Amino acid sequence: MCGALSLAACSLDTRTLSSASAPAPQGTGGRTLDESPSIAGASAIGAGGDDSIEAGGADADAPSSSATCSGGPRERRCAIAGGSFLLDPRGNATPASIASFALDELEVTVGRFRKYVTSFSGAPAADDGAHPEIAHSGWRSSWNALLPTTKDGLIATLHCNADWETWTDDAQDREDYPLTCASYYVAFAFCAWSGGRLPTEAEWEYAASGGAQQRRYPWGNGEPSSELALFDSAAIAPAGGHRAGMARFGQLDLAGSAWEWTLDYFRDYPEECAQCAEVDRGSERVLRGGAFLYGADYLEPTYRYHMDPQLALGDVGFRCAYGP
Repeated sequence: MCGALSLAACSLDTRTLSSASAPAPQGTGGRTLDESPSIAGASAIGAGGDDSIEAGGADADAPSSSATCSGGPRERRCAIAGGSFLLDPRGNATPASIASFALDELEVTVGRFRKYVTSFSGAPAADDGAHPEIAHSGWRSSWNALLPTTKDGLIATLHCNADWETWTDDAQDREDYPLTCASYYVAFAFCAWSGGRLPTEAEWEYAASGGAQQRRYPWGNGEPSSELALFDSAAIAPAGGHRAGMARFGQLDLAGSAWEWTLDYFRDYPEECAQCAEVDRGSERVLRGGAFLYGADYLEPTYRYHMDPQLALGDVGFRCAYGP
């Protein structure tokens, strides 16, 4: 994908794609690393909601008419009923359970982020933005140096690629576009400021695959089209424009649009887990969901990207989670 990037952006883009649905080479969802993963959370599956572990539910293609969402147009969050499912169902099929939580309907937009920029006062307090059930998952004081210290410094980081960046210093016609050019630390700090957190990798996949329905795509098992998702495109578009591609729990643009940061370091999955996330060991953070520049092959919820969390790129955004 670097053909369309500026040389400077290409030289910094160290992302690696891992297809969880393909045979597991070194560093994919398969357990092939020399060091055992240190995934936080319970190591065994416990009771966790009404869904059972099943690859493909009978109503996987049913409309998402029962979604429960609330909040303003740019800040709506949709409830996700917890349960059990399989991470990487067509590969290593790791049993996992998720507690009920809420996830933003949309990727964080320029207009929503502008409120944060206006009130920006530096790094969050230690432990802000933590997952309530995962130890060591909050903000760390050692990250303070990785976040801009001033409003002007923050704005400067949002201008990462003249072709694809969505931020404008003054409110213009892109307020409803997904915010791109946010590093992991900027995304983490924003979610903490908004009273939320970044979703874990398992939570994100659970939401995007419809829980135990194990949908191939957020909308169901039907093949991708331009009506369902923004992909294979030269330009990003306003958030939420592909309502036909709504996920089971009400979220939009979980496939395509922009890659989305998740909480976790990139590591191999454990044998099984409850409320799990890799928060202690690793160097790169996990991205999910595909992006407008990429083809349909990247839209399945099981695809994993991972890259340096300090990078800010024009096809990378995020959304926030809340609870449980």
